[in-house]
Amino acid sequence: MSLPLERLQAMFAAALTDGGDATRTLADFVVPAPCLLDRLALYRGNVRAAWAKALANAYPVVRTLVGEEFFSALAHSYGREHPSISGDLNRFGAQFGVFVRDFPQTQALPYLRDVAELEWCVHRAHYAVDGAGIRHERITSMAPGELLASHVALHPACAWTASAFPIVSLWLAHQPDSSEPMPAKLDRREFALVVRPRWRVEVLVSSAGEIAALAQLQAGSDMECAIGAALGVEPRFDFPRALVRWLDHAILTDIRSGLPGAVCGSG
Repeated sequence: MSLPLERLQAMFAAALTDGGDATRTLADFVVPAPCLLDRLALYRGNVRAAWAKALANAYPVVRTLVGEEFFSALAHSYGREHPSISGDLNRFGAQFGVFVRDFPQTQALPYLRDVAELEWCVHRAHYAVDGAGIRHERITSMAPGELLASHVALHPACAWTASAFPIVSLWLAHQPDSSEPMPAKLDRREFALVVRPRWRVEVLVSSAGEIAALAQLQAGSDMECAIGAALGVEPRFDFPRALVRWLDHAILTDIRSGLPGAVCGSG
């Protein structure tokens, strides 16, 4: 009696990722032959190579930090624990940061997880849909009260992350043709802001206030509430300077007038 197709596919996938008793697996759908084990091994090698290639594309800095050989082993272990659930391999590394954090052999590199989280933000930003930034003239034409009560949309590529380590400095130092030096000390907190003003993703050093403001705006709060959130964590937060930066990097893509006195987070 033949097995259902779904069952055969699941068994074949397990044989590719696990590499256990392949002979028994093959016996369930064809007559075993020595060449079949070799063919299955080729498939298995291609799968592992695809894992490593997909992760190297998303995490080039992590790959550089740990070395190619170790990264390949890391990719193999990750693939077995987090098999791809999408036909798009660009989504394969979504859990890699958490995996790196818990992987026994990476415990001596506590900053590696945060670097991976930043790289995933960069990776996602690269494939995000386009968005046209608000022009400076649109903002300067607004009365102060109108601006404070306004709600904005953020560019789909915009993302941020915070770390107890200098992850932006580490990322910048490992870019192609970079002249940025490696950070002298690793015990320095940094906030990373990922943007894509045009076609190229950029990583900017941010601050607690800027991240708090952008988080409020993303949640639907008006500009005044966002400023209040920023000042709550960074008393010297410079809103005019931040606003110019957001416009220069196309972080704000839409603006809607609101009612003065609206409750924070009300959208």
